[in-house]
Amino acid sequence: MTRDLPSERGGASASPRPRAERSSRARRLGKELLPVAVLAIPAAIVVTFIVVPAITVLIHSLFAANALGDVEQFIGLGNYQALFASPTFQLVWINTLVYTVLATGLSMAVALVLSLLLHRRRMNLATTFSLFSPTVIPMIAAANLWLYFTIPGYGVVDRVARFVGLGQMNWLGYPGTAVLTLVLLFTWKYAPYYAFFLIAGLQAVPGHVRDAARLEDKRGFMTFRYVILPLLKPMLLFTLTLSIINAVETIDPIYVMTQGGPNNATNFLMYYLYNLGFNYFNWGQADALSVILAVVLSAFSIVYLYLLERRSFLWQ
Repeated sequence: MTRDLPSERGGASASPRPRAERSSRARRLGKELLPVAVLAIPAAIVVTFIVVPAITVLIHSLFAANALGDVEQFIGLGNYQALFASPTFQLVWINTLVYTVLATGLSMAVALVLSLLLHRRRMNLATTFSLFSPTVIPMIAAANLWLYFTIPGYGVVDRVARFVGLGQMNWLGYPGTAVLTLVLLFTWKYAPYYAFFLIAGLQAVPGHVRDAARLEDKRGFMTFRYVILPLLKPMLLFTLTLSIINAVETIDPIYVMTQGGPNNATNFLMYYLYNLGFNYFNWGQADALSVILAVVLSAFSIVYLYLLERRSFLWQ
């Protein structure tokens, strides 16, 4: 007996799909892969310049390194223990905390006042331009400008002080006035920048809510306290987090104006990190401090996101 061979009709049924269907499938696949191709380059940049260096620093913080940065011996948490046992590191933490609280508090208060004045159009164009011009100046240039302002005997501040009868004073020569000068510089540089965000938050407040509150409160203070301020909290949280991060990362004015002095009064975390790596060549502790800073700043960001999720806009 011979087996029945497949019929020609059966063989034709197993033929490939039509060309039009294959072309349509290729187009759909191309549309699906297009977002992946667009995001591939930014993702590669993030991995190359952020993820890989962060992992490398984390690994190197667990090793002892020589002056050239070559890894020599695994010591575990030895670099972290040496950091926290250092009296200078403890002083630097306190200095950074005090400076961050003062700079953040003053800059946020000034930014809130500026945003309210600009939102109500209480300033003319020239005043607005003069107040917001520091935002476009690089911090290194602003620090050099303020260094000229505070030169004893020649700076603008000393000349004004002598004119009003206060006498000459070395603003960067005493711990208290040196920190105060850096706080004022930070406020002068960043408060107008934060005011931009707060103005956007004020403009997002519904007009009918503000008008209804003003009918009950003629002076406006209660309207601001119980209506405007609660609705502005998400933007305030954002600018507060941004201000804390900028304050912790302060290094340019210290390098230009004080070099960490006098008597380590302006020796903050970023400047101490710079000294550990590039002046003392203690790369292991510098890597450990970088990891600590990354964890602290990430914690601030996580807290901000958590509070922002809980305190969403009330009118939504």
